[in-house]
Amino acid sequence: MHSAAHSHLRRWLWRSACTLLAALSLIGSAPALAQEVFELQPEYVYGRHRKPRMGYTKPEVFDPLSDRLYRSGMKDYPPTAIPEELKDVDAMTRVRGMGRIMACADGWFWPFSRTARKNEPPGLEIELLQIIAKKHGWEVDISWVNMATRFGPGAPGGAYARSINNGVCDIVMGLTVSGDDHHMAPNKLAFTAPFMSTGFVLVTQGPARSLTSLDDAKAQNIKVGVPAYSPMSEYAEENGIPYTTFFQNYQVIDAMVRGEVNAAMIWSGAISQAKLERPEAEFELAKGYMPVPEMRWNSAWVVKDKESELLQFLNESFAQMLKSGEIKRLCERYGIPFYPPVPMPDE
Repeated sequence: MHSAAHSHLRRWLWRSACTLLAALSLIGSAPALAQEVFELQPEYVYGRHRKPRMGYTKPEVFDPLSDRLYRSGMKDYPPTAIPEELKDVDAMTRVRGMGRIMACADGWFWPFSRTARKNEPPGLEIELLQIIAKKHGWEVDISWVNMATRFGPGAPGGAYARSINNGVCDIVMGLTVSGDDHHMAPNKLAFTAPFMSTGFVLVTQGPARSLTSLDDAKAQNIKVGVPAYSPMSEYAEENGIPYTTFFQNYQVIDAMVRGEVNAAMIWSGAISQAKLERPEAEFELAKGYMPVPEMRWNSAWVVKDKESELLQFLNESFAQMLKSGEIKRLCERYGIPFYPPVPMPDE
């Protein structure tokens, strides 16, 4: 009995010691477990977990050129308040009553428009409207809108919905008459008469400088750089012109600067972009080059189709400035080749 009682006591002491050790182990690891749980499932409240920062942080300066929301049409109001009595009148009555023309343009569509800072040039089309307005003693107010919306400017929620359809402006600038204009009727819009045309043009450098046409490039088997998945790449393929593709105009220009190609077909407006962003570029427009008809499109503006007086006013202004050479001189000042409008099918 004594031996059995002693054995029972030893077993009880052993179990107690093990229980005590386990408890101490849990107590010692409790902070670590708590910390681990907190790290795995943190709860953050805005403003609660900010740490103090030393020094001075310069406040951010608002710049429409780099603000995506502002450029995409978040500015749902005109830059100048419209008097109540002029909100529901026709556009020309509003222009005369306010002494200013209200227009919408893309914030970065150089050389045609951009949110100019300081004394930088605002863009060819902005200046064109300013010249028209100045002749009548009016001013110009521009609202910036992103024209490169995913499904086109006329799609629901696109550029037109956030600008001219919302009463922000009476004119939308920076349009190309491509023939695929199914969005015009649903938005009750009309094109002005074209004031110039743009297209894909041949630029050359170095050993390819003697080229004056795509036929020359084909005859001499000189490979021409073109933007991938563009009308120009399709044209080159269909007409047997030796070519290589690069993604978008700017990469074609970069390839020219690097000397990967010595001839290229780029959008005529990209020549001005290249002079602005790649001043070291040596290529030049092929002398006397005229875009082929399939690769040339008219430039125009858009107004509401009910604004017949505004439409006539702009068309007459364009006709006068084309006749006087003012638009051609504007193009030359911005470093873009001037091509007159292509006659429309119904002209």
